[in-house]
Amino acid sequence: MDPKRNLIIILVITIFQAGLLSGCNLSKIKIGEVRMMYGSNEEGRIAYNIRSFTGVESGSVQATKGQTIPFSYRVILDQGSLLIEWQDPEGEVMWQEVLAESGSGGAEISILFPGEYVIIVQGNGFSGNIDVSWDIK
Repeated sequence: MDPKRNLIIILVITIFQAGLLSGCNLSKIKIGEVRMMYGSNEEGRIAYNIRSFTGVESGSVQATKGQTIPFSYRVILDQGSLLIEWQDPEGEVMWQEVLAESGSGGAEISILFPGEYVIIVQGNGFSGNIDVSWDIK
């Protein structure tokens, strides 16, 4: 057999095994994404310890007019960058932060019309820790 072909097969198997061992959910990987991370994306919180992340994680909340969505984030960034943004039910950006270094913060999203509000966490060559949490009031 061709030595280059053998090397490629070994690399693919190694990457696959690393993904499994790191807790990466391979069913969520899209073409062009890189995910070597463990943690959770559950209702009200996205929290991961990440070795390498280029891709998108998201969460959502149903809200009615007059409610608010208080949220906070803490990011320890070793390399890359991270985008955190809130979108209204029509996909319009209501709040956005791009992090190129470690940081923390938060805000309160005022609900002007009912529907599903989405939080997006997008990594670009990101490694480090993410902890974003939100609620509805």
